[in-house]
Amino acid sequence: MSTSTKKKIVILGAGYAGIFLSTNLSSKLDKNSTEIILIDRNNYHQLMQEIHLVASGYRTAEQLKIPISSLIQGKDIQFVQESIEKIDAEQKTIVLKSGEIKYDELIVCLGSSTKYFNIPGADTYTLPIRSIYDASIIHDHIQRIIEEASENKKHNIVIVGAGATGISLGSALAETINASPNKNNIKINIIEATSTILPGWDVRVKNKTEEILKDKGIRIFHNSLVERVEKHTLFLKDGLEINSSLIIWTAGVRGYNIDIEPTIDKTNDGRIIVNEYCQTGRYKNIYSIGDLAAMKNSKGTLYPPLAQIAVRQARYLADNIAEFYIEGKHPKEKFDYEIKAQIISVGSDEYVGLLNNYLVSGDLAKMIDEFTKQTYMKSLKSGGKNISGNLYDNDFFSQVMAGITFAGFTFFKGLEKLA
Repeated sequence: MSTSTKKKIVILGAGYAGIFLSTNLSSKLDKNSTEIILIDRNNYHQLMQEIHLVASGYRTAEQLKIPISSLIQGKDIQFVQESIEKIDAEQKTIVLKSGEIKYDELIVCLGSSTKYFNIPGADTYTLPIRSIYDASIIHDHIQRIIEEASENKKHNIVIVGAGATGISLGSALAETINASPNKNNIKINIIEATSTILPGWDVRVKNKTEEILKDKGIRIFHNSLVERVEKHTLFLKDGLEINSSLIIWTAGVRGYNIDIEPTIDKTNDGRIIVNEYCQTGRYKNIYSIGDLAAMKNSKGTLYPPLAQIAVRQARYLADNIAEFYIEGKHPKEKFDYEIKAQIISVGSDEYVGLLNNYLVSGDLAKMIDEFTKQTYMKSLKSGGKNISGNLYDNDFFSQVMAGITFAGFTFFKGLEKLA
């Protein structure tokens, strides 16, 4: 079949959703009848869940960049490194900075961007952390602050937002600072608008995490709303002013701003509204998954923007698209996913979380995190041909691994009691 008659499946974005979808599809579809095109402005896949370690100096930027060429090597995927200008849904065309690409099926998984809630000065006087590049800039600032602290100059570092990103960043930065000779001259402050850290997380994880943060010397401000930001100063609505050498904004995310004409339905924070099949309402050949997609779960609430959700949606959609092109069947199963595990990094090598409703921390949480990362990478490189389940999944393999993990955990806890 000639290239012109092949069905074109175009995937926008090479984040967790896009890269996993493209490699899975390539292992399922016939290259003689379909063409998979992956588009991203970068030529590398970013391990976003670890960028706080770049900011704190425990990883280099290059360690978290995986060349897309290495992930698609030997697979029938055409990669285009280009910036996306807009999508013309009527003409089934993607307008790039230097050309156009037609599509038959389009999957938009461009992720999210920083949300500033229209707070004056927030986008001007704070630093975001939405990429490896952002993390590298923060790292440079931290190194400067540590050097200046050696001259007995006092420094405040402020992190706005006590969600997972803010907590992971703050705890890793605290370790870096506490290892410096002038740690007493630098203070980390986390500002949270609600009454607790980690909104939406289990209270046991919140309590354990807050205990760890305080042990690291981090100050947490609850119920603290930011009124405005000026250079080196954060103003709270309760009248408190915090002078700071560095303000990092992790308080909110919104959908990546992509121009789609004619317009499709989006949430107030820019996420693309999709149905239970990952399709947009107006165009059934346009899908969205990952952080950019606003999909309701069986309880009627939106799935949170998590990497595990993005990967699971990618696997689901790859199966559906493959079934349609191979057997001509439309999907019958709706996407449904229950989060069985959540692990948060609270330092350079420390983790806390839940697994099957059990609180985990220490070596066990670390083992779960490492297992998940290793399995994800193996799944990427194999195109999903290996056992790609992990402890975040609801499949049989995952539950067996969970059982083995807890058996080991129980055994070692028993030894501790005997000692």
